Amino acid sequence: MSVNNKYLTDKQIQDAYIFMDGTFNKSTEFDHGLFSEWLILKTILDDEYEEEIEVAKVNLYLFNGDQVDFYEAADSIDGDQEFVASRLLNVFQIDPLSRIAIIDNLFVNSEEATAKTKIKLLNEQILPYLYDRGFDYAAFLNASICYKGSRLEQEITDDAFENEMPMTREIGESERWGEGVNLVDLEEYKS
Repeated sequence: MSVNNKYLTDKQIQDAYIFMDGTFNKSTEFDHGLFSEWLILKTILDDEYEEEIEVAKVNLYLFNGDQVDFYEAADSIDGDQEFVASRLLNVFQIDPLSRIAIIDNLFVNSEEATAKTKIKLLNEQILPYLYDRGFDYAAFLNASICYKGSRLEQEITDDAFENEMPMTREIGESERWGEGVNLVDLEEYKS
């Protein structure tokens, strides 16, 4: 019996044992220090058939500041990554020699999943994964997590980011909600 991942409920996803798969791509523009990664979050809902079900995909850009100029590498990817890198360096004033992960996109396959499920996956799966990999910081735009959300979804996301997760946030006065930049210091992160 096949399970359609488009109709997984928040409860099914939040209660599931999640495991990960991924693929890496080394930058063709830089010899060292920049990788992109597609991380696939999966589960098995039916023990009898042991069918792996893809729950979510995460697109990451992984920078090692000791090996590559962080801003230059981010700028080479696209405007969103350049925007995040600029904020990290100029507003948050992080050390450019750090190991930095930019979460470009967290896509949950289910049409039924809400912002709460995305936050739970971010908080309990993705950030601990990056911490275990030795990254110093994780950063992302609001739109990377909640890109088509209603005003209610944005409010739920804001509440979770401000009250449930240890992070620093910045949204300029002239910017739209989706352009807000979030920074998690993974050294201080406790899952």
